[in-house]
Amino acid sequence: MTPPTIVRACRATLIDSDGREYIDMFSANGTAWLGHSDPAIVTAIQRQLDAVSITGSLPTPAFAAARDALAQWIPDDYQLAGLTSSGMEAFEFATRIARVATRRNHLLGFSGNMHGKSAVACYLGWDNNDLLDLPHCLRLPYVAERCEEDILALVEEHLGDNHVAAICIEPIQASNGGHRPNNAFFQQIASLAAAQRTCVIFDELLTGFHRTGPAFFFQHVGVAPDILLLGKALGNGFPVSAVMVRRPLHVSPAMLPGSTYAGNPLAATAVAATLHRMHELSLSAKLPWIEQHLCQLAKRLAARSITVRGMGAMWFVELPTETAMRKLAERIYASGIAIGFSRRWLRLLPPVTIEPDRLQFACDTICRCIEQLCE
Repeated sequence: MTPPTIVRACRATLIDSDGREYIDMFSANGTAWLGHSDPAIVTAIQRQLDAVSITGSLPTPAFAAARDALAQWIPDDYQLAGLTSSGMEAFEFATRIARVATRRNHLLGFSGNMHGKSAVACYLGWDNNDLLDLPHCLRLPYVAERCEEDILALVEEHLGDNHVAAICIEPIQASNGGHRPNNAFFQQIASLAAAQRTCVIFDELLTGFHRTGPAFFFQHVGVAPDILLLGKALGNGFPVSAVMVRRPLHVSPAMLPGSTYAGNPLAATAVAATLHRMHELSLSAKLPWIEQHLCQLAKRLAARSITVRGMGAMWFVELPTETAMRKLAERIYASGIAIGFSRRWLRLLPPVTIEPDRLQFACDTICRCIEQLCE
C-alpha cells in the first residue's frame, strides 16, 4: 500500500495532503501519547525556541525543570542519568553504564525484543542475516519460542560465569506481537541478576507513563530494575528519551554521558511540559475506558480465532501471514483509520486523548475489516 502523506494533525486526527482525515490509532509509534499538537506543549517549545534552542554541555533552566518533573514520576531511589535524543541512544548509554559499573563486558538480550537499531541493540533482539557477530552479546529465546522455565534456566546458566554486565528486557514485545511473560518471570530474572550483581536494564520506552495501565510496567510486575529507559511519550512526539539509574549507581565520565544534542533545551522543555500535561489529564482515570473498548475488540476477534494480546492502550492483533496483514492494513487505511503494522502484527496504540465515540468507531471499523478479510 502507498501510505498517505500527512500534512497536519490534531489530537487523534491526521490530515493528509488531499485533505482526508484519519482517526489515529497508532499515535506515531506511540509517541503522541497525549494527542497531536497539544497547545500547552507546543507553546512551551515555541517559547524555548525563541529563548535558546541548544547550548552544548552548558546547563539550562529547562534541563533542571525536566529533571525535577521526572523526579515527581519516578520512585525516590532513582535518579536521572541523562536525557538522550532517541531510545536507541538511551539503550546504548544504559549498556555503557552497566559495563562500567560491573566491570564486565557481556550482555544478555531476548529474541524479538526491540531496543533500537544500533548494531548492539539489533544483535541482542534480532537475527538480521547481515553476518554481524558480536561475541559479547548473547540473544536468548523469549516466551514466543520457549517456556519461561527453560528461559530462566538459560539465564541462570549464563550468569554463572560472572561475565554478564546486564540483562536487557523489553517487557512487552512491541515489534514482535505483544508477547510478554508472567509477572513471576520478571521477579525471577531480577533475583538471578541480583545474586550475581548483574544489572537489569528495563526498557519502558513504550510501556511507560500509564500506557499499559500502571504508571510504569516495572511497578506492575513488582521489580526494581537497576536501569530504566523512558521515551516515546516522554516528549509527546519530540525526540527525547531518558535513562534513570537506581542508587547507588551513578554516572561517571567512563560511561560517556552526553552528546551534541542530548538534553538540549527544546527536548528538556518538551519533557517538562509533557509531564505537566500528564498530571493535568489524569491518565490513570482515562485508561479504563480505553482498555474496555479494546478488550471488546479483542473478544470479537477471538470469536473468529484471531489472536489478540495487550493491556491498557497497547494492543496487538496477529494474522497468519504478512500478506494478509498488508491487505488488512490497506483496507483499514481506506476506511479512514491510521494504524501501525509490522510483519504479521497490527499494532494499536491510540492516544489517551482520543474521544470515546471515535475510539468505538475505529474499533468497529477495524473489526469489520478483519471479518471481511476472513470471509
